[in-house]
Amino acid sequence: MNARQLSSVAMVAMVIATVPGCGDKPETKNPVASPACADLDKVQDPAQRAELLDKCPRQGEFKPSQQKAW
Repeated sequence: MNARQLSSVAMVAMVIATVPGCGDKPETKNPVASPACADLDKVQDPAQRAELLDKCPRQGEFKPSQQKAW
């Protein structure tokens, strides 16, 4: 084998080694911190809902940062 063939084989081997990592990954949901938090959407009682909101971490809440003047 000459140097050109060897480099071609090495490049093909590198491409083959990287391609299997490019597949679709199964969707995974974040685990719920507590089983009670999973029922948060189903709770209708305002007092019980407020109690659960205090215990459960909030996800996806947007808090804008303060405006800065540079």
